[in-house]
Amino acid sequence: MSTSFKRTLGGTLVGLTCAAGAQADNPIITERFSADPAALVHDGKVYLYVGHDEATEEGDFFVLKEWNIYSSTDLENWTLEGAVPRTIFEWADADSAWAAQAIEHEGKFYWYTTVRMPAPEDGDGLPGYTLGVAVSDDPVSGWEDALGKPLIDPNETDPAPHMLEHEHSWDDIDPTVFVDHDGQAYLYWGNSHLYYAKLKDNMIEFDGEVHKVEFDMPSTFTEAPWLHEKDGNYYLTFAMNYPEELAYAMSDSPEGPWEYKGKLMDVLEDSGTSHQAILEYEGDDYFIYHTSALPTGGNFRRSVSMEYLNYNADGTIQKITPTASGITHSAQALQSHADVEDYVRYSDGEEATVTELNADDHWQFKWHIKPLVEQGGNTVSFQPETRMGYYLVAQDGNVAIVEHDGTDAFARSATFEKVSGLADSDWSSFRSIENKDHYLMVKNGALTLGNPSTAAQRDAATFQVNPTE
Repeated sequence: MSTSFKRTLGGTLVGLTCAAGAQADNPIITERFSADPAALVHDGKVYLYVGHDEATEEGDFFVLKEWNIYSSTDLENWTLEGAVPRTIFEWADADSAWAAQAIEHEGKFYWYTTVRMPAPEDGDGLPGYTLGVAVSDDPVSGWEDALGKPLIDPNETDPAPHMLEHEHSWDDIDPTVFVDHDGQAYLYWGNSHLYYAKLKDNMIEFDGEVHKVEFDMPSTFTEAPWLHEKDGNYYLTFAMNYPEELAYAMSDSPEGPWEYKGKLMDVLEDSGTSHQAILEYEGDDYFIYHTSALPTGGNFRRSVSMEYLNYNADGTIQKITPTASGITHSAQALQSHADVEDYVRYSDGEEATVTELNADDHWQFKWHIKPLVEQGGNTVSFQPETRMGYYLVAQDGNVAIVEHDGTDAFARSATFEKVSGLADSDWSSFRSIENKDHYLMVKNGALTLGNPSTAAQRDAATFQVNPTE
């Protein structure tokens, strides 16, 4: 292994066999589409609350009839514990089980949700998305509407001007709840406008006025506020712009004033939203969000993923790169035997090249290696680490990086058999399971398919999988 590789990509070994047998990576929920994550810890178990996206592939708007609740004790294996329908709020309408957050407080659980309510019967006002609150003695079951009405009437806040052009408003969405050390609870929410209010001790009524929050940022607030505290610092994370970037501000009080600190995550490749949540569990910090990485995913068919969250010594947060490996795997790199200084590199397009490492774009040399089709215990698929849902595929006698379309045919085209290296038995070669004469090869600086017959071609078809950090 070259010294430049060690310096740039580091090393904690996760072998191919181990990767093939692991249970989880990103997305962490794969049995169905999931969105708008929130999490809490109770009795040593993490409970994950998500919306269940049910839009069709051709759908052009959100369809969320219910919230789903998952649990885990290792953040790797997730169990669907229950589903809660939007209809627990009888005064609401439509398939509007949008973003929500639950919290435990003094022996009870409170769940602040987004739902849509119809227009007032007197016709004075628009229908609009608003906040509901449910209560239970259990983190999964027994949820009941705590008020029998919205926590706030959407006609009591001022919709952004662009909302007035539509048939409903949506400035009262995305609640985040936080209880400070003194027991005072706060609720933040909003789209285009950011609001907060104190909650009474009963956790289901506002204690005082609703405040509109404003602070200097390089762009405009969009939605998805999330409030948390760490080591005496208060953090407000949120989405800005559209497609959304995630950013954060800090304060020494849950009431602000807030100081913008920077971006947390860039725009995702195939999802206009990302909607983050923060979790602390067993001494580590995690960043939960959604992507469109499941096959046939999109803006209305999203999938929850998770990364580690890291703080700097001064309390600021390190920027997050969404990855296919997530918190349960380590990315790997594919080294060429023909020139040991060269590694397989992906780009934003369909091409995979073979070139020397570049510290400025080291992410493009990292791959998540796990088989889409398990065949004989020695198959692999290559997913670009920062392009979740895309894979190296063998198609039309060539190699391309293509988004998974959900078909079995795609899965087979993106799966390769790992065999003893054609030029060096200590290395490996990879042949298509669809055509065993076709191997991954290096040709003119690009990764391609070929039928190696000469010594030089066998050399070009030999690789080594190396660990990265």
